Amino acid sequence: MTAGGVSNTKELTMTYTDMEVLEEEVDQSKILRTTADYTIGGQSVRSTTESYRHAWPNRTNGVRIFRLGGWPEMRPDSKVWIAATQALVLGDGTAGGHLGDAVFTVHNIVPENGQVRFRLNIAWGEPLPVITDFWVIHFT
Repeated sequence: MTAGGVSNTKELTMTYTDMEVLEEEVDQSKILRTTADYTIGGQSVRSTTESYRHAWPNRTNGVRIFRLGGWPEMRPDSKVWIAATQALVLGDGTAGGHLGDAVFTVHNIVPENGQVRFRLNIAWGEPLPVITDFWVIHFT
């Protein structure tokens, strides 16, 4: 703000339309599913919980949009939590993760029909191998 109360800051507009989207398909055979029935206040509620680890086949860094498709159970009203870390071995989620100096942060998780998209920021100067872990709840 200036002395006269008028702001002299410019509004920044960021667009991600030109950003490369890293796209993969989910491996259905590796999704762990559990379904449970509950009664809450006399009403029956069914939920399906899924957990899944995806090892991305390419190294990357900076801010990228990721899309994981081929997930028929995924809907816009699905609840999705994602953790991301540096993989020990490129493309191998079973090898585990590495706690190095790079900071990984997940942003803007968007479940859609048959897919989930999210933004991942890998704050490191060199491309790194990535694994993501998903925890999903679908209510019916």
